[in-house]
Amino acid sequence: MSTLPAYIRRFCKDVLRQYPLFKQELAALEEEKKAAAESFPVATWREAAGRQAIGDPTSRQAFRLLRLEERWRQVRFYVQAVEDLLAYLEEEKRRLVEMHFFDSYPPWRVAQELGVSESSFFRYEKEILTLLAHRLGL
Repeated sequence: MSTLPAYIRRFCKDVLRQYPLFKQELAALEEEKKAAAESFPVATWREAAGRQAIGDPTSRQAFRLLRLEERWRQVRFYVQAVEDLLAYLEEEKRRLVEMHFFDSYPPWRVAQELGVSESSFFRYEKEILTLLAHRLGL
């Protein structure tokens, strides 16, 4: 595997650390999108849409819905990338990701819990970050 530039390695580490928060944000965004979409005025076949211009409150709500959708897509991309990575990894490397990035265990403790050396920990971490970088298209 090729060596990743430091800035890509840092970015991938940040994505992994933020994954639990991304999951929470994704659920909140889905609820917010649903509520915004349901409150959006819609013309039905029984009542024709007016010929006047879209009012300011309606346009604000439409732009809010578009911004929510864009943020949802961005967060969903990162969540899906990490979930794909976790599904691909072997159990030992998946536990490394969970303990080190999600639970913030230091490298020496993760290595101890997994029963591997610290050098193995760093080798596994490098492989994991390289896989994530490729999944993210970096």
